[in-house]
Formats: sequence, structure tokens, C-alpha cells
Amino acid sequence: MVQEHQELTKQNWGFISPEEQAQIARTRVLLVGCGLGSNIAVLAARTGFCRFTIADGDAVETSNLNRQAFRMEHVGQNKAHATTSLIKEINPQAHVQAVPAFIEARDADPLVQQSDLVVNMVDPGPTLHALLNAATMQDKITLSPMNIAYGGMVLAFGPQSPSLEELMGPGPDNGLFLRIIQKLMPSLPSYLWKFAPVAQRIQLEGVPPPQLGLAASITASLVVESMVKIATGSQPPLVPNVITLDSRNPALLTWPIANNGT
Repeated sequence: MVQEHQELTKQNWGFISPEEQAQIARTRVLLVGCGLGSNIAVLAARTGFCRFTIADGDAVETSNLNRQAFRMEHVGQNKAHATTSLIKEINPQAHVQAVPAFIEARDADPLVQQSDLVVNMVDPGPTLHALLNAATMQDKITLSPMNIAYGGMVLAFGPQSPSLEELMGPGPDNGLFLRIIQKLMPSLPSYLWKFAPVAQRIQLEGVPPPQLGLAASITASLVVESMVKIATGSQPPLVPNVITLDSRNPALLTWPIANNGT
């Protein structure tokens, strides 16, 4: 497996050292939720992560294909199994434990115990809090990603960071993700303000939030960069800091033009 892994990751040279690549390969990733998680798993596998536990009880639908890593052939399959197949297409030697079910709060502690870091994408409720609490008690970092319009966001929780409850204050789990976005709105790109009617419709009608494929790709990149930091002995910024990137609010560089006197 070592030779195959070196071949898979050899173009990472210059940015990821061989020692760091070995650390990445040894890191055990718990990925709960294989919608956005499918994008994260694919990019993580390309980066050299080899050890995954992935859990999801949902099945792939055609409407998922605008933003998730699945193909039409995966429609109807369990998302954990389909994500496993995507990882194996990239790295057939990867160690993947698929849990084709919606995990319960009681499952959180043993799943976290066998992992080095957690990517938590479950819906608001007891399981979300149980995963966060189990990781905190075990001195591990949890990455909670979100797609937002044309960009992405990651909240990283660790033993030294505020808890989700401390960060958000009292309030129901229903609508938690929307409350997070609303709380951060003053710091987000100004174009998002025009989508206020979208948020109102989500609140009033309970419709699923709109999500774009390019946002999922950005969010996956932010998550995997944070995973690399954790695997190689550093850590991403923890909450109350927020990791975010938006393709409609990019940094602009001015090409330097030398004045040669002519």
C-alpha cells in the first residue's frame, strides 16, 4: 500500500512533505453525513487520507447531483456505501468502514473513540450535540461545515473553544443552521442580504435551503485544509473564529507592470 499511496500523492510535493503525507495517511477520519460529506471524502482521498468511518442512512437522489459527488449510477444507493465506492475508485487500498444508518446519540462516543478527528454534518438534534460533546471530552476537534450561497463556511470546535450552546445561546435546534447564518450575517459578503426572502421562506415553509455545487466544492476544500492541519500537528482557527470563503467576494490582485522608461 505504501508504494501505491506514494504514487497517488506524488504531485502534492512542494506543499505537503513526505513526513506530513505519512501523518495524513495514518489519520482516522469520522465523517457523519455523506451529502456534502461525499465531496469532502473524495477530496480527502485525493489529498492522501486513507482511513475513514463514514455514516449516513440516506439514499442518493437525483436532486443531490447538482452539488454532491455522486453520479446518476448512484441514485437509489445508500450514501455511505456510494461514498465508499467513490473513495475506493481513487484509492482501492483505503480503509473505509461504512455505517449505512442514521447514527443515534448513543453511537457518538464509540465512533469518536476510534477516530482522530470528526466532520459533523448531521441535522440539528441530539446526535449533533452528542458528537460535539464526545469529541470535546476526548480532546479532539470537530469540523462543522456549511454551504452558503456561492461560498462555504467551517466552524471548528475543540476542547479550548466555546461549545455550540455557548456560541449560540438558548434556542431550539429547529432552524439552528439558519440562526448561525443570521448571527454571522454582518460579517458575510453584502450580496447575501438580497437573499433575505429566501431565509424567510425557509423559516415559514420549512423548505430545504438552496445549495450550489460550487459552494460544496469550496466548503470541501476548507474542510480538507483543516483536516490537513489537524493531521500534521497544528489546528485550524477554532470558534468563535469562523473559516469562510466566498467566490463572489474574491481577493483581487493588480498585475504589477514595470515602467521601463519607454
